Amino acid sequence: MKKSSFTIGILLPALLLTATFGFAQHRGDNLAFQGLSLRNESGVKALAMGGAYTSITGEVASLFYNPAGLADVQKFQLSVSANRYKKLWRENQVFRTNRLFLTLPFYLERLYIPNPENNGQWDYEIFIRERDSSYVVQDPKLGAEPYSSEAAEWEKTTDDFLFDHIAAALPLNVAGKDIVLSAAYHRSYDVLDFDRNDTYLDPHVGYDEYGVAERVSNDTLRMDWYTFQRQRSGTLHSLTAAVAYKVNRNIKLGVGFASMSGETQDAQQLDKVGWFDLTKNNRFRFSYDTLNTSIKGTSKFSATSLNVGTVLTFDHFSFGFNYKAGYTLKRSWQYSTVTTDTLQSLSSSGSGEDKMSVPAGYRLGVTFMPVQQFLISFDYESTPYSRASFSLASNDSTHRDWVDQGIVRFGLEYRPKAWLSLLAGYRNMPTTFVPDGAAFKDRGPAAESFTAGISLRTGSGRLDVAYEIRRLKYYDSYYSNTNYALEAWDNLVIGYMLEF
Repeated sequence: MKKSSFTIGILLPALLLTATFGFAQHRGDNLAFQGLSLRNESGVKALAMGGAYTSITGEVASLFYNPAGLADVQKFQLSVSANRYKKLWRENQVFRTNRLFLTLPFYLERLYIPNPENNGQWDYEIFIRERDSSYVVQDPKLGAEPYSSEAAEWEKTTDDFLFDHIAAALPLNVAGKDIVLSAAYHRSYDVLDFDRNDTYLDPHVGYDEYGVAERVSNDTLRMDWYTFQRQRSGTLHSLTAAVAYKVNRNIKLGVGFASMSGETQDAQQLDKVGWFDLTKNNRFRFSYDTLNTSIKGTSKFSATSLNVGTVLTFDHFSFGFNYKAGYTLKRSWQYSTVTTDTLQSLSSSGSGEDKMSVPAGYRLGVTFMPVQQFLISFDYESTPYSRASFSLASNDSTHRDWVDQGIVRFGLEYRPKAWLSLLAGYRNMPTTFVPDGAAFKDRGPAAESFTAGISLRTGSGRLDVAYEIRRLKYYDSYYSNTNYALEAWDNLVIGYMLEF
């Protein structure tokens, strides 16, 4: 990213507390419950409408949003879907001017690549001796939009085509009462977590968000420099069942149950670049070094949950409420660790079980149909994750509690023909972490999702297609630097529902 001649670079230094602690995972969090804060939106038509389905009735997709909506299912329904997704991670680090350890940022940003022959020599001595030869600081990229590919220091992509769900709903009349039974197998989470940090510093001197780096006055401080990377991939599946009861024309009730399980492949790596000795008068020296720690293994997740809901329907309005009971999410992990230095390589293995107590939450929904061909739907979902408690098998100083999440959903449906529906939706989805340096410590940055779709009725069936563009942009802010992070998703989902 930032490359400058040494003359210009002297005017663009930063404090030692700089580091790319990527994606606001708090300066390199260890493996825990990352990647599990946003569930998939199941049901193609529901996704196309932004997931605003709490107050909509008459479709098997209500099983995933509010089981009471199943009560208006009149015929047997069978629904299947699959989706193609692509995800992108990107980060850009921008340093700010300061007067301490003037040339240290050149090392951390790889603007200056030290010569191994200079290991352990004072930086100012190398500059004086070699400023006209090998002490070369590259020019920066200027003027690029901070979240763009041009400005990014690194980016990573992944994509896949996956089966999404199969669901069925069966209406019955039992003892004169109208009830509907429903069940589904679906992907509840696509776990795609990635965090990278090319300047992991230990100790991270002076880190205090907006504080000033501590100056060494009486002795030399050894600071190790590593590159850090953490990734997790896998799928959590759910078996979901529900029963709905139509009390009368206006009142519907439902109860749903879900059993979730799945496995992820986990990896974490800490590779030592070298060390710095910091001393008084802004002097420091650097040396390359080797100490690599690699962790690989699996995590198995499991949970069971219960929810109850109701829908009140009228001629042009409907109101929905779904209560999600609290539950415990378990993570059983098995890891192998390999530590290598210049002399030897040591291996070890371990296992344990972590638990996250997820608090109860709720969903509210309102649907308005001003005319027969047009429908507007609005949802709000709240989960107070700040009340969640964590039980970890081992002490983890990097662990941070989650913050509350309130998701807003908005959907539109227009039916110009009896066989055709045009769909659109919007979601605002706050994350459960708070970036470093954020002014507000009780809420995370929000991802925005824009969706569009189409439904085509074909005899006894219906073909649904939805496309989603989702973007999350935020930044970590320090006294010395700002880290701009982008996560982007693109999803194409296709499904078919039979009704007979």
